[in-house]
Amino acid sequence: MKNIKKLIVLPAILLAFFTGEAQVIKSYSINMHFFPKDAQMWGYPVSNTHFARGNAKITFSEITQDSLVFYLHGEFKIDSVLSGQHSISFDSEKVFYDKDYSYVGLKTMINSQDVKTHRSVVVYYSGFMHPSKARSLSNYMHINKETGVFLRAYHYSPWFPVFENSGEDNYQAEFDNITIKLPAGFRAIVSGKRNHENNDSVNYTVSWQPGVSKIMNLQCTARKFKTISKNGIFVYYINDAAIASSILQYTDTLKTLYNNTFKTQPNSANLHILEMPKYGNISSQNVVGISHSVYKHFDDNLYSRLTIAHELVHPYVAVPVKKSNPFYCFVVEGFPAFFHLYGLHHTSDDFNLEAYMHKIETQYLTKKRTGKSPRGRSLPPEKPILEISHNEIGRYKDKFILPDRSRLFLYDMWQNMGDEKFEVFLNQLFNSDHLDYNSFETLVTRFVPEYKDNLNTWLNTNAYPDEFHLQD
Repeated sequence: MKNIKKLIVLPAILLAFFTGEAQVIKSYSINMHFFPKDAQMWGYPVSNTHFARGNAKITFSEITQDSLVFYLHGEFKIDSVLSGQHSISFDSEKVFYDKDYSYVGLKTMINSQDVKTHRSVVVYYSGFMHPSKARSLSNYMHINKETGVFLRAYHYSPWFPVFENSGEDNYQAEFDNITIKLPAGFRAIVSGKRNHENNDSVNYTVSWQPGVSKIMNLQCTARKFKTISKNGIFVYYINDAAIASSILQYTDTLKTLYNNTFKTQPNSANLHILEMPKYGNISSQNVVGISHSVYKHFDDNLYSRLTIAHELVHPYVAVPVKKSNPFYCFVVEGFPAFFHLYGLHHTSDDFNLEAYMHKIETQYLTKKRTGKSPRGRSLPPEKPILEISHNEIGRYKDKFILPDRSRLFLYDMWQNMGDEKFEVFLNQLFNSDHLDYNSFETLVTRFVPEYKDNLNTWLNTNAYPDEFHLQD
């Protein structure tokens, strides 16, 4: 029997025990049913246009605190919580939650003693997801029977229980199975391996096995897609099959380059590319979403290829770094900002990387001098690459330092190493399981011993000496 009441505000010192750091999540198994016909039976006297019902079994490897806390999207409600075959009590309240696109999350607390015997819980929940105006670029995320399902996990729309306070390092777990059920005609994509898919005259059901994944990577997209495939690459589109074919061919070439140059992805046997709404450029594991405008102009706009190259490159150039690591922002945004250009350079004859880098340098030097963007907007203060903290990534991403100085640095290092050495360097870098300044310096100077001082200048200072300037 459900038990929902307002939580008492707890001291900050006690709340520290409710973080994901103390709750070790072993595995998830998730079932979602979008637009069920029996919506009104569940206490919603409305149309099922935005309605979803779900349940998630969460298994813990250990439980060390008195209470367990999880978050869901703010428009959901908890229907019941079970451990074993027993219903257990819970407390829920709406709270500010920065990792929900509406900034409102549903926070729920359960007593650890009710869970310890079976070391698992099954959370049953239901509700809606309407577009939010709180984050303009995220307006497309919603549940709608006409337009589709567009969800992300820790970043913006937690659609399964997330045991993480806003702003913490997102954790990883084994996602054993995610089953999605929709009316006939839909196709749903999560990530990982697609185990089973059935689309009859009434219902559509698909089962995905993401495997070990960080919670931020579990997006769910469902639309009335058509699809074509080749060599394990699937392109999901709405109407234009010719563009889908062009994207399929280009991505096949790009994927081969990334696998051979950076590192082979665990899920690289299957890659899923989706035509998304207006702001749908997003990648996670082996799923790449591209916005409708990028899709529509793929054949006549270099930017469309650049966008696919950028979204696709993220998992190939990821190195494990925590938010406390000075390399965090550089790895998360600096690496993809440059290496999608590297991919475009090797796959597109009409892309002139040298000319592009000259343009980046001109813009960077103007930004340094004026403190303004090309559109005259004030920029964040200049600081060394390795001094940008994780909570500043939004201030510098696509604006300053991360999209320009980072690119100029990696391009300069490439020119100093030469093509052959740089390829070996990249393979060793992206197959490493740790990155700090000493290990990075050791790796770089193995290929260019004389680059040690330059490395320090690029990463730890704002200086841009004459020898860094690109030659005409």
